Amino acid sequence: MAFNPDEFFSTITVGDIISKFKHLKTIDFKEVSLNTELIKLNYEVVSKEYTDFEFSDIEQYARFEIDEIV
Repeated sequence: MAFNPDEFFSTITVGDIISKFKHLKTIDFKEVSLNTELIKLNYEVVSKEYTDFEFSDIEQYARFEIDEIV
């Protein structure tokens, strides 16, 4: 059986990690960069549609894709 990298690919969104990092719900992301906060947690936003300071509530960013920094 040949190696298929697609079998190991999974999409993670901001919404998938909100419950893991509850402090993100207390931050106003119109004042603080979401991506900067995620980098501190070893994640980064990869969605092309993402714009810093667009929304204040983390829930509004839930659909954006992120990658884990390893």
